[in-house]
Amino acid sequence: MIALLLLLQSTAAPPPDIELNADVRARSVTIEKKGDARLTVTTSPDGGGNIVDVRAPEGNGARTLRNVRVSVKAEARIGDPLQVSRNNPDQAETTPPE
Repeated sequence: MIALLLLLQSTAAPPPDIELNADVRARSVTIEKKGDARLTVTTSPDGGGNIVDVRAPEGNGARTLRNVRVSVKAEARIGDPLQVSRNNPDQAETTPPE
């Protein structure tokens, strides 16, 4: 039982280095221009596992939405700069120590 618990903990993703949570409410939102809205999270060096989750109502052709609630959760992980410099020395920010 304890071994299973330790195994599950070792495979769990580490907590994000950067986390953004927003919960926005508006009485009225007017859509002036149709199109796609996107939110991306990038880090340098890339640590992988960046997550963006946006929950918002669909417009469904309506020009004005009432009592709107939008929830955003974004997570980013920053990679290890030493690992990046070892794997690709041309992109290293600093030279490795001698």
